Amino acid sequence: MPQYTSTVWLAGQRGLRLMADVPYPETGISQETRDSMYPETYSDKMGKVLNKLVEEMFAPVLPIDQSNNHDILLDELELLHEAHITVGGQQNRFNAAVIRSAINVIRAL
Repeated sequence: MPQYTSTVWLAGQRGLRLMADVPYPETGISQETRDSMYPETYSDKMGKVLNKLVEEMFAPVLPIDQSNNHDILLDELELLHEAHITVGGQQNRFNAAVIRSAINVIRAL
């Protein structure tokens, strides 16, 4: 009887080892088809996102063009000032005075 037990155990071990050697059944899709259907893997996509992030973080910072030309802002403030002056009223005169002060400060820059 002990010999039967060891024979069954040995057959079980061979079966396990042989099952591990059997390749996974092919799905019928060739590697070329698989590459055309799934051109990028998740790792490829994450790699591109990471590379873009690193490029944006370490890209050279271009100097900001600080032209001292505030003509557009001054024109808009002049229009606001004129609108508040022509309407009249105490609040509008105060608003016009504040806008005139802003215009003077911007011109002084």
